[in-house]
Amino acid sequence: MVAAGLLLTVAACGAPSASYDGAGGRASDHAAVPGDAFRATVDRVVDGDTIVARRDGRLWRVRLIGIDAPESVKPDAPVECFGPESARFLRDLLRGGTAVRAAYEDGGQRDQFGRELWDVWLPDGRLVQAVLVRAGTAEARLYRPQREYADLLAGLEEEARDAGTGLHSACPSG
Repeated sequence: MVAAGLLLTVAACGAPSASYDGAGGRASDHAAVPGDAFRATVDRVVDGDTIVARRDGRLWRVRLIGIDAPESVKPDAPVECFGPESARFLRDLLRGGTAVRAAYEDGGQRDQFGRELWDVWLPDGRLVQAVLVRAGTAEARLYRPQREYADLLAGLEEEARDAGTGLHSACPSG
């Protein structure tokens, strides 16, 4: 029932073709790559929600839009519960040299720290942020005005939380 409501919410807000596998109404981690997406190559993973990627011959520090992963490398901050596991999961998903597609959302191309803000897709069409949220290695976070996949990510987080996946079972809530 909740997933059906999610489908209506996603469709109503005009989010790009997020797909649903129909099995129990679960949201899919595939989302249509927008026509204005560009190609990039992963250089390295910084932590569970930040990468360094090469685009047009230049290296860019990139913050993945719409998610927040536990801290694992923030200067003068403790390593948070599931931070190392989150970073390791993203490192395994986006090995150096991985070719990806990426796109900006309306509302700005950089955050307050100068990082590029990208939605990123794997070669098989999966939205990286959706894979991370589904695996419980990151949580959905709405950072306005970027909200293109917010409803999809929120639904995937609810599924991961209900299943006790990843950080949802490993870390105390609250």
